[in-house]
Amino acid sequence: MIPDIGLMIGLYIITRMIIVIVDGGQRSVSRLFAGGTILVALICIVDLMSKGSASAHL
Repeated sequence: MIPDIGLMIGLYIITRMIIVIVDGGQRSVSRLFAGGTILVALICIVDLMSKGSASAHL
């Protein structure tokens, strides 16, 4: 259950950051931080999914 919630939150964060990147009124610094946030969210999703699936088999 926890990995599912983490996945939904991670995908929501990625979606919001894509909107920031695509929005024409944003500064380049905001776009840079949005890209970094997407990268961190992806790493966290992969980490959470690998730990969540490992504990499910115990």
